[in-house]
Amino acid sequence: MATSKRASASNTPGDPPARPGRARTVIYCHGISNMPPEGVLRSEWDRALFGADQGERTRMAYWVDRERYPEAAGISTRAIGDDRAQLLPGSDMLLKASIQASDAPEESAAFVAALTQELEAAALSAAQRGAPMGGAAALSMEAKGLWSPVTAMFTKVFMADVNDFLFNQTKRQRMVQTVKDRVTTGGGPFVVIGHSQGSMVTYQALMELGTTLEVDLYVTIGSPLGLPQVTDVLQTWHGKTGTKLPIPPGVKRWVNIAQDGDIVCLDQSLADEYSATGKPPIRDERLQGIVWPPSKAHAASRYLSRTATQTTVMTAVDRARFQPVSPVTVTRNLAEALDAEATARVPVLIELVDRSPAAASGSDTLQDARSTVLEWIHTNVLSPKGSKDLITQDPITADTVHLEDQLDRYVAVNLNRAEVERLAAAMSRHYGASSPAVYRMFSNSRKRALIRDSIHTVQARTAQLGYNAYGQGITWAVLDTGIDRHHPHFHNPAFAPDGTIAAEWDCTARGPVQPGSGNDANGHGTHVAGVIAGGLQALGDPAGPDMLAMAPRARLVTYKVLADNGSGYDAWIIKAIDHIWQQNQNGRRLAIQGVNLSLGGSFDPASFGCGDSPLCASLLRLVRQGVLVVLAAGNEGSGEIVVDGFSSTRSFDLSIGDPANLEEAIAVGSVHPTLPHRYGTSYFSSRGPTADGRLKPDVVGPGERILSCRSSSDPSRTPERDRAKSVDELYVALSGTSMAAPHISGLLAAFLSVRTELIGYPERVKQILLQHCTDLHRDRYHQGAGLPNLSKMLLHT
Repeated sequence: MATSKRASASNTPGDPPARPGRARTVIYCHGISNMPPEGVLRSEWDRALFGADQGERTRMAYWVDRERYPEAAGISTRAIGDDRAQLLPGSDMLLKASIQASDAPEESAAFVAALTQELEAAALSAAQRGAPMGGAAALSMEAKGLWSPVTAMFTKVFMADVNDFLFNQTKRQRMVQTVKDRVTTGGGPFVVIGHSQGSMVTYQALMELGTTLEVDLYVTIGSPLGLPQVTDVLQTWHGKTGTKLPIPPGVKRWVNIAQDGDIVCLDQSLADEYSATGKPPIRDERLQGIVWPPSKAHAASRYLSRTATQTTVMTAVDRARFQPVSPVTVTRNLAEALDAEATARVPVLIELVDRSPAAASGSDTLQDARSTVLEWIHTNVLSPKGSKDLITQDPITADTVHLEDQLDRYVAVNLNRAEVERLAAAMSRHYGASSPAVYRMFSNSRKRALIRDSIHTVQARTAQLGYNAYGQGITWAVLDTGIDRHHPHFHNPAFAPDGTIAAEWDCTARGPVQPGSGNDANGHGTHVAGVIAGGLQALGDPAGPDMLAMAPRARLVTYKVLADNGSGYDAWIIKAIDHIWQQNQNGRRLAIQGVNLSLGGSFDPASFGCGDSPLCASLLRLVRQGVLVVLAAGNEGSGEIVVDGFSSTRSFDLSIGDPANLEEAIAVGSVHPTLPHRYGTSYFSSRGPTADGRLKPDVVGPGERILSCRSSSDPSRTPERDRAKSVDELYVALSGTSMAAPHISGLLAAFLSVRTELIGYPERVKQILLQHCTDLHRDRYHQGAGLPNLSKMLLHT
C-alpha cells in the first residue's frame, strides 16, 4: 500500500508546452454530492476559470446521481465544502445505502471505514493548523464544535459517491460514459479538468479510450487519486499491483493541483503513483495556505479561480478561440437549450457557408454546402433505417426531425446535443474542417404573435380623399397565422374586383412553400391583414359605418408562418422571406413592395449581434432588394417582477426584441388610437434603445383596442352571406404592437400608390416617414420619431 506524502512547495504553473496552445475544447467533470443544473454548473466553472461563459468551447461531464438527489441543487459550487453538506442531514443513510448496493458490500465497508478514519484525522490536523485562534486553541469549539460535525457529514457524502464509483460497476460505467459522451463527438484537441471524484471518473474514461483521444492537457484539482485506498483499487483494475499506475495513453501532459488543507487530496503528489514511458512526469502544484473553514478548500470554483490553474490551462488552449468575443459555431442560446436536456432533440437552424475562404474562386458554393450538410444529416441522423429517438422511441424520419431543406441559406432540423457537436466538429472551420460547410448553428427560436377610428389618427383618411391614396397597384405581404379568405372585408368589388387577397401560402409544413388553406384558426393574421387592406362600406345597413383599412385597394399575399397557437419557428419565417425574395427576382419589377411582421421574440446578444440574427439577416436581403419591412416593436414594455414573494409591475427600457432591432427595418411601437397626445405610448409597448444603443422604435402607431376583422371557422361561410352581418359579428378589438405595425404598413402602401417612383427605395421611404411624424413629446426611446402623418408625407414629396 502506498504511503501518504506531501509535495514540495510550488506556486509556479505547470511547464508550458513547446508549441502554442491548440486545444479547441475544455472538458469539465465535477465532483461529489448534488450539483446545480448542468448548464448552470458549466457556466459557473467557466466564469471561475476564464472570467466569462465560454458556450460551446467548454463541456461538462455531468454524472450526478438523480436517484440519490432527485432535485438539482440551487446553490453555487462554492458551497460544496460545507454549506452544501449541511443540506444533507441524511448523509448516514446515503452512505449505508451505497455500501449495501455495492457489488462487494464487505470490501466496500472496510474501504469506507479505513478511508473515513484517515480523512477525519487529516481534517482535524488541518483545523489545528488553520483555526483563527491558532495553536492549542484550535482544539476548542472552533475546531471540534464547528468543524468536526461538518467534516463528518462532508466525509460521508464524499464516501457515498466514491464508494459508488469503486464498488458499484453499474454506477461507475454510467459515470465514465458521461465523459466519453462529451469527448467522442469530436472537437479536439482537448483539455480535460477533473475535480474531486471527477478526476477518478476522467482517469478511468481516458484509460478506456486509449490513444483514440487527443488530450493536450489533463488537469486534476482536489483529486483523491493519490489516496492509498484509491490507488489500491485502481492498481487491481489495471493489473498494476505494487507498481505505478499508467498515465492515460492519449494524455500529453498532466498537471495535478492540490490545496493545503483539502482533505480529499490528502496525498498532494501524484507523480510517485502515476507514470508512463515517453511521457513527461506529472507536475504536482501545491497551493499553500490553510483555507478556513478547511472544508472550503475543496471548492471547485476556488481551484479554478487560482492563478496556477488559469495559467496552466491557458498554455494549452487556443487563446484566440477562448476569448469572449471570438466567433463560435454553436451560439449560446442553442448551447443552453442542449445543456438543459442532453438527449432531447431541439430545433436547430444551420447557417451554411457561402464559400470556403480557402477554396478556389467559383467552387464550394452555397449549394455545395447545402448538399454536404444534408448528406451528413441523412447519414448520421436519418440512417440507419429503423433507428428510434432516444426519448420518444419514435422512428427517426425527415418528418419527425422537422427537416427543412428548402431555405436559401439555412437548413433547419431537430438535433440532440451529440449530433450538434459532431456536425460542428466535422464541418466548421472553427474546429479545423478543411472544407467547412457550416458557418453557425442557432436555436431555431420560436416567434409569437404580438396582440376604425385610427384611420384618422395617422391622417390616412384625409390622404385617401385628397390624394386618392388607396393603395392601388401595391402588394403587401403579411407573415402571420394565415387569413380567413372568406371574410367579406377582403371581397369588396369597390376596392378590389378580384379580391384583396392575391395569394395565400403556408410555410408551417415541411418542404417547399404550400398553397394556404384559407383558414385562420388563431385569428391574429386576419386581424392584422384587415388593418392594412380591404374594407366594407355602410356595414349592416345603408346607414351603417364604413370599416376601411389604411390602404383599401392594396392587395395582400399572406404567409402562414405561425401555427394556430400563435407561435412559429424562425425557419418557417425565413422560408416565407426566401419565397418573397424569389418572387421579386423572377420579374422585371417588384411583385411584393412591402412586408408586415407582427411577431417577435426575445433577443440574446451573446448569441448574435444586435440586428444580426438569422431572421434579421434574411429580412435585410429583402430591404436590399427594395422591399419595405415593417415590424412590431414588441409588447415587453411592462412586466411583473417578483422579489421575496411580492410582485410589482414595472416598465422596462431595452425591451426591443428580435427582429425589431434590425436597423434597416421600421419598428413600430403603440399609442392610443384617438388620443395619442394625451395618453402617449402604450404601457405595453417595447422601449429602446436596442442592446447596442440605437434608437428604436422608429415610429409609433395606433395599437390599443383596434377594431379589425374577426376570423371564423364556419365552413359554410361566404362573403356574400356575411356582408349583411353586424360590426360585432365581423370585427373584433385587439391591442398590441401587432396592431400598430399594420397601420404603418397600410400607410406606406397608400403612400407608394401615389409616389410610385419611390417603389424599390426603402431607405428613402423610411427617411420620408421619419421626417414627417407628429412629435408626441414623449421620450425618443418610447415614441421614436413620433406618429406618422400620411398627408404630410404626400404634401412634402
